[in-house]
Amino acid sequence: MPKRLAGPPAAFIALLFSITAMQAAGKDGPEIVLRSRALADMTVSGYEGNGPKAYFRLEDFRIGIKASYKTYEIKADLGYGDGKVKIKDLLMNFRLGNCILSVGNAYEPFSMDMLISTADLRFHQSAASVLAFTDGRKLGAAIHYRTGGWYLATGLYTCNDINNLGNEKKNIIVSTSRAAWRKSAGRKLLHAGAAFSYRSRELRKGEGMPENAASRKISSTGITSMFARPLLEAEIPDCGSQLKGALEFLYMSEKWMIQAEYYLNRINRLAGGKCYRPHGGYVQACLLVKGKGFGYDMDYGIPERPAEERALELAVRLNYTNLDDHLPGIFGGEETDLSLGVNFYIDSHIGIKFNVGYVWPGRHCTPLYSKNLFLAQVRLQYII
Repeated sequence: MPKRLAGPPAAFIALLFSITAMQAAGKDGPEIVLRSRALADMTVSGYEGNGPKAYFRLEDFRIGIKASYKTYEIKADLGYGDGKVKIKDLLMNFRLGNCILSVGNAYEPFSMDMLISTADLRFHQSAASVLAFTDGRKLGAAIHYRTGGWYLATGLYTCNDINNLGNEKKNIIVSTSRAAWRKSAGRKLLHAGAAFSYRSRELRKGEGMPENAASRKISSTGITSMFARPLLEAEIPDCGSQLKGALEFLYMSEKWMIQAEYYLNRINRLAGGKCYRPHGGYVQACLLVKGKGFGYDMDYGIPERPAEERALELAVRLNYTNLDDHLPGIFGGEETDLSLGVNFYIDSHIGIKFNVGYVWPGRHCTPLYSKNLFLAQVRLQYII
């Protein structure tokens, strides 16, 4: 018998059928926009202790499509990165007044920084604390509600990425909510919010593990994803349910932007184990040397790239991440890092980003981070 088509090709065929159905729904059919982006990176560092070395990678290349018809919208991106082809966002959005109902494969509404488009980040990737306390895309549904002064969102997810269906399905339910108050006047905006997420325990048997217990790993690549080992990594045995929260702050003006988040995490343990409570956060600031104002997505409550097509931006970020917890005896490492960046947006499509970073690894970081680390990174990006 012929093999059934699975994975990214099957999903994109389903998308084409959906667009065909939308076209049949009216005379003019949907408005269809093709999207694409590429992020090419180079990093120079003495990471392996043998003097400075250069590392090159196509960090992210993707093509996608966005189709809109009346109050309906379909988004899909197929991406290549780290040697793999994967579906990124695969979403159907339904707009109902001030609400957007999103169904599909996407990030949960938890961290402000994780929701920002990669091309709009001030540095090559999100802060180490963001990467440690957030998850990848999941299949699920969320409702986003907006007014001029508020953003509210809540969602229910399966904890399964569409790319892993059939291979690593997890019987976990994730409930995530986020709320933000904001006040704007001209180019100035003040935003403060919080997020909360609950994750049920994973039911798992066999392979020498107690019934209804599973182990988990949480890790962070730090300030670059170029290296073979993460900066921080903790393994948590006998995991139960998880609770995590985030506090967020954002201020924008014509020339300045300040953004900060702080994360608290609690992973309950079975078999009498003490709960695991890592934490961390970051604060970053940006100054526009050329250009005025920053973009802000009112629908999802997240900052974007500078508002003007051509802009020059200076950025600084201080991050602290602690995956050590002495009470349960789980040690994933502790680190502090400082990053400086210069971002030149040639136009709305092309950008060049340069940043340097310095890491102060504490105890229990992975072995390759036994000393303080300095690195320099350059990114060439385009987005249409």
